[in-house]
This record gives sequence, structure tokens and C-alpha cells, in this order.
Amino acid sequence: MLIVCLWSRVGLGDEAAARLTPGDTFSVPFPEMPPTYWSIATSNKGPARLSISLPRNYTPGGKFPLLVFLHGGSGGNGGPKAAIVSAITEDQDFICVSLPFFKKIDPKDPGGNVVMRDEDARYMWPFFRTMLAKLFEVVPNIDRSQMIIGGSSNGAHATQGLIDESDGEIARQFSAFFFIEGGGRLKHYELLKGKPFLMVSSQPASKRRAQEIIDQAKAAGAATTFIFEDAGGHTVPMKAAPAIRDWLIGQATKATTPK
Repeated sequence: MLIVCLWSRVGLGDEAAARLTPGDTFSVPFPEMPPTYWSIATSNKGPARLSISLPRNYTPGGKFPLLVFLHGGSGGNGGPKAAIVSAITEDQDFICVSLPFFKKIDPKDPGGNVVMRDEDARYMWPFFRTMLAKLFEVVPNIDRSQMIIGGSSNGAHATQGLIDESDGEIARQFSAFFFIEGGGRLKHYELLKGKPFLMVSSQPASKRRAQEIIDQAKAAGAATTFIFEDAGGHTVPMKAAPAIRDWLIGQATKATTPK
């Protein structure tokens, strides 16, 4: 059974850390932040939320790698972790996080776009930075030398934008990256140099472009892995979960960022 706890930001820190329970999922609200993309798209009010899932083998004295998964579509608003995340982590070993999207331009306005763009990533990064800082307070035993970030579809586009538009901060903080069915506008491949990078394609229509992305990353010095699993369309290929887990355990957590 999934236990969801909603904690106030007030008083988080040491007190909250003492209450961390293995296997729990909870969210931290940020009422001072603007409406999320999900809030705009669904007309649902409520604060932006950071969602955190602890592994079943969590211990206060241990060190755990961080896996940040960015959802597709409007990004959600800090809901439970995606099924693919549970499948590839087996709910063990990793502290898993989801972050909402922030759109600079309302997708319904003239000139707006449902796809996450570079200008959205520039606008969004300061909010992500604040959320990540709070995450490290709430869960102090994250291994900050082993942090992986990526996403599917619009989540991959958002990851691409963050790599390109955060003045190198994302590349310095995170040790590995992954794109699932997206991320094709990446410009600064050089920021992936020496880092594990996974590209996942779920349909023949995207395979060629996915191969081009992985080839460019490899040429820039990334440690690349390409997974193709035909799921019949633009989707998260659940059958690829074992292969993604192999990458996560075998490569992504072997690389580290300088402390």
C-alpha cells in the first residue's frame, strides 16, 4: 500500500528527517511559487509540490543515490512516482523525486506551445534549484555525488532544456542523464562529456532520431547507452524496465560528480 503524507514546509529539516520512514512517499508544498504547468493545463489550484519517495531499504544512517524523473505531458504536480520508476528501481536503493514544470508562456496563449522549450527551462531552473535545496534539507543522506535526472516525452524535453539553459549547473550537479522519447533539441552535448547518458526509443518512427542523439552524445565524450523497445508508439516502454535498471545499476551509479 502506498502511504502518502503531506508535510508543511514549516519546521522541515532535522525534525522532518527524524520522521522519514522506509517506503513512504510524501510531498513538500511551495505556496510562494507560481502556478505549475499542470495547474494551468488542468485548472486545478494548489501549490507547487516536490514529491519524494524513499526506498524500502532506506535507513537514516545510509547514503542513497537520487533519481529525478520528470513526467511527460504537463508534468504533474508532485504526485506519486511513475510506474516506470518503481519498475526500474524495484522500490529499493534510490531516493526518487518528481518535480513539476513551470511554463514561461501559457500554452493556451498566442505563441504558446504545449512542448517544454528552452525559455521554459530558463524560467523553471530557479524554482528547481529552490526545490532541490529543500530536498537536501528534508532528506540529508542523499549521496550528492550520485544524482541522475531524466524524463519521458515532455520530461525529456525539460531535461534537455535544463542541460542547455542552466549555465552548466545541472551538468555540474548531476552525474548521469536519460531521455525517453524526447530531448532532440539538445545543443550543449559537450556538457555530457564523461557522464553516462541513456537514450530510450519506443517506436520505429523515433528510432532514427534517437540514434542521432546518442551518436552526437558519444562524439562529445558521453558514456552512451541506447535502448530500443518497440511499444507501438510514443510512450514509456515498460518492457524496457530491466534494461534501464541494468544501466542505472551498472553505469549511472558508477559515475560520480565531484563533491
